[in-house]
Amino acid sequence: MKTKITIATLLFGFTVNAQLEKFEGFWMSGESEFNLIITHNSNKDFLTLYSSSFSVNELSTQSIKSTSKNEINTIFFSENNWDLLVKYTMINDSIMKASFSGSSTGTWIYEKITD
Repeated sequence: MKTKITIATLLFGFTVNAQLEKFEGFWMSGESEFNLIITHNSNKDFLTLYSSSFSVNELSTQSIKSTSKNEINTIFFSENNWDLLVKYTMINDSIMKASFSGSSTGTWIYEKITD
């Protein structure tokens, strides 16, 4: 019985890890001047989200509130006093939707440029 529980736990860990890895990459949206860089640390199974803009010359880190199979919920605080709650939802391997509310409300579609 212990062996079955251990195997199930390991398989669940690998599945969650693979699900988070699909978010990793460089993402751009034609609706925003901010690009999104998502890195994944597979050793700690941890995501980091960076929003960057070359025209505004700003780099901001987003704090992750929660993750699930196809979704990341974050809190975004910018240097320009923009505060947003953002929900990133995977549409497919190369398209992601960002729904946000707070200092502004809307939805952007991001396309993965590279892994």
